Amino acid sequence: MYFSQFIGVDISKDTLDAAVYPAKDKKMDFLHFDNTQKGLMLMMSWLKRRGIKVSEMVICAEHTGVYTNPLIEFANKKGLALSLNSPLDIKRSMGIARGKNDAVDAGRIAEYAHSHKDKLKLYEKPSDVIKKLQYLLTERRQYMRQRTALINLDCAMGKYGTPETRSRSESARHHCEKLVKKVEDQMLSIIHSDPDIQRNYDLVSSVKGIGLINAINTIVFTNNFKSFETPRRYACYIGVAPFDHTSGISVKGRTQVSKICRTQQKAELSMAARSAIISDPGLRKYYLRKMKEKGGGKDAHGVVLNAVKFKIILRMFAVVRSGEPYKVLNY
Repeated sequence: MYFSQFIGVDISKDTLDAAVYPAKDKKMDFLHFDNTQKGLMLMMSWLKRRGIKVSEMVICAEHTGVYTNPLIEFANKKGLALSLNSPLDIKRSMGIARGKNDAVDAGRIAEYAHSHKDKLKLYEKPSDVIKKLQYLLTERRQYMRQRTALINLDCAMGKYGTPETRSRSESARHHCEKLVKKVEDQMLSIIHSDPDIQRNYDLVSSVKGIGLINAINTIVFTNNFKSFETPRRYACYIGVAPFDHTSGISVKGRTQVSKICRTQQKAELSMAARSAIISDPGLRKYYLRKMKEKGGGKDAHGVVLNAVKFKIILRMFAVVRSGEPYKVLNY
């Protein structure tokens, strides 16, 4: 699809900033408005006054989680072309960015859309099943945090905690655990209701280390493996793919992952990697061999564990692509 006008939108909790590329008049090419449906209607009126046709434009924004939802809902309702991109991809494309404000960021996003117009992937609305799973993941996470807080409270009380206090804390903790179980049962029920998601869930779950939550996390954040063309792009999105830090002969920084990432998904995958090292003989040999090569130690463990996480991502994408469950192999 050909687009001649590129609208960059910088998203924050309460407000949005939009910029048009190519810009005719810098003062008129920026708009600041509320992050609401009413504010987005104001943006459309502004674009119409500038003579920009819906059929010729694409809106580009960073995928910032729930703050992006009003824009997504509006674009779906109005049939607008929308491209949501990784904040890391956009940041890396900017090079050295001098200064920062929301209007300038919107302009840079619009420029990014123009320079990557041949590679822009239009947003595909997740199914209702995906949205339900996403909200259930959030609900479960809240209960798990409450459970952890109660465990920490027990530890903090030490010998000063009364039997009554401990009893209440234990009761509340058990209640959280029951709620988590109910949420997980509902997740499985929803998965069973959709053949395509059930298929990919079964395939992904065949990978050693991947349990219920990691499988659902991956399905939700890849939109059932539709939003990322390659496993490396997904690995980059959640902060697992390593990047070189070298320049010429003087800068020889070690290869490392970006701090701009989905920390929750990355943390969940760390648990999967630890489990896989124990349950998969091949990955265990790989882990021990790499640890030996890097001299062991805490730093080496982090680097090698990250490599294991990347291998797990490769395996998940591979089984979905092939349609065959994963078979454990020795290295």
